[in-house]
Amino acid sequence: MSDSHLQHELGQHLREELLAGRISRREFLRSATAFGLSAGAIAALLAGGGRAPALAQTPPVKRAGTIRVALVPPTAAVDPVTMYDAGAIAVVQQVAEYLIWAEKDLRLRPVLATRWEPDAQARTWTFTLRDGVTFSTGRPLGADDVIATFDRLTDPQTKSAARSNFKGILSKGNVEKLAANRVAFHLDRPFVDFPYLLSSTNYNAVVLPQPYAGDFEQHPVGTGPFALTAYTPKESASFKRNPGYWQKDLPYLEGVEFRFFAEIQPQVLALQAGAVDMMLATPFQGSQAVFTDPNITVLQTSSSKHRAVHMRVDTAPFTDKRVRQALALCLDRPGIVQGLFQGRADVGNDEMFAPIFPGSPTIPQRTQNYAVAKQLLREAGQADLKVTLTYEVYQEVPQYAVFLQQMMKPAGVTVTLDQMTQAAYYGSGSTQPWLQVPMGITDWASRTVPSQFILPAYTCSGVWNSAHWCNKEYDDLAEQYDATLDAQRRGSIARKLAVLQQDATPAIIGYWIRAPRAVRKRVQGVEPNGSDFLDLTRASLA
Repeated sequence: MSDSHLQHELGQHLREELLAGRISRREFLRSATAFGLSAGAIAALLAGGGRAPALAQTPPVKRAGTIRVALVPPTAAVDPVTMYDAGAIAVVQQVAEYLIWAEKDLRLRPVLATRWEPDAQARTWTFTLRDGVTFSTGRPLGADDVIATFDRLTDPQTKSAARSNFKGILSKGNVEKLAANRVAFHLDRPFVDFPYLLSSTNYNAVVLPQPYAGDFEQHPVGTGPFALTAYTPKESASFKRNPGYWQKDLPYLEGVEFRFFAEIQPQVLALQAGAVDMMLATPFQGSQAVFTDPNITVLQTSSSKHRAVHMRVDTAPFTDKRVRQALALCLDRPGIVQGLFQGRADVGNDEMFAPIFPGSPTIPQRTQNYAVAKQLLREAGQADLKVTLTYEVYQEVPQYAVFLQQMMKPAGVTVTLDQMTQAAYYGSGSTQPWLQVPMGITDWASRTVPSQFILPAYTCSGVWNSAHWCNKEYDDLAEQYDATLDAQRRGSIARKLAVLQQDATPAIIGYWIRAPRAVRKRVQGVEPNGSDFLDLTRASLA
């Protein structure tokens, strides 16, 4: 099936932007795949638009073996609809699949969908499903399964962990069956990046059969490369190759073994001893030993993972933006990146356009300036400021809190540290300190589009707006950004958003963490992932 007339026009526009130097090759590829252009169309458009890098030849693949993976255990029952932790997500991703997979460079790879295209307003998106795919129960994949999946995820009556991603974008009942293998998503408003919300970046969005009853642990079902054969909570999970997998020559492995560890250090020791072949995630703090081990390769990719230091704009002294700006000016950001990660992170600039996002705007970098910080504090009547910083015990966050305390002291700011367990910090119900304390550090997992941060955390109606910041102009610009297909206009809107947020400083974004993944030398075909997601379809053992 050929690309539509609209896709042809969008593709030509992207090519013109690329040739004019207004977008990068990476941004071209990311946008082209998001618009659903076919591989052939993309290749044709790139002719004359810059030579693709040569690909290194890979050694022959060994079709056997079981790979052993160290990771944290699921914290609750494994259910694709409600899961939110890395352990459960990794289990489900071996068994079930998405319409689309987001690669490490944010290109979109077709999986259960073979093509997708927007209407002229990017408000209706049509998806074509792959033929010949069956669930592990033998049920053929069809439009009814896709409709049921996304009705389930957008239903206000379920405990879907994906509802925040779809809020204001897709409502229950708005997926239409066009044919046995075609569906249309009718959105609440135009959203150019909508395919990303149906991809692996929205981890709950695996396609499940229409009759799914929420009993994944008892009846694990999916279209994926492996079948779950055994699961012991807190200990292990075992998978075997799915003989009916739709990619007939895959997977290469006979099986997968997950071994759960509550802490990072035992994972590191198991990897170094050869008791496991890889770690799902390898945070630098606590894993330093693997970075110099000659038997281990550390794969790495950029990500939008970060820590937001929010300051509640409705609570003194943070009601005055000069105070917020002053604290942000105390940070030695390159020093923090070096001290916490030995350079394995990118400097942040107090706005949500991470360097990994194609088309991220360039605005003046905020740097350490104690003279201006002191002046702002004097003007705000806060020359002897005292604040409490609340934070969780998680990876490098406690060390970051100490860095902030030390760096703010020369500006005359006394920071009292209030450390909490991760469970206590996030809490539940009416007790969720991370949304309530005047100043706190929150860890954010990587996303693939800026709106996945902006909408929940920085708009007036955002469900995770821990700074309680509300700016109507910012909200309007965010909506324009989501609806704009033209790359140049979109870039201009992005710059306005970045400038507005940096000036208001509802949160300090000091760094963007790169995502390492440590593997034994014999592991092949495994990629790092900004969100620590795991696709073992093409993994093998030498």
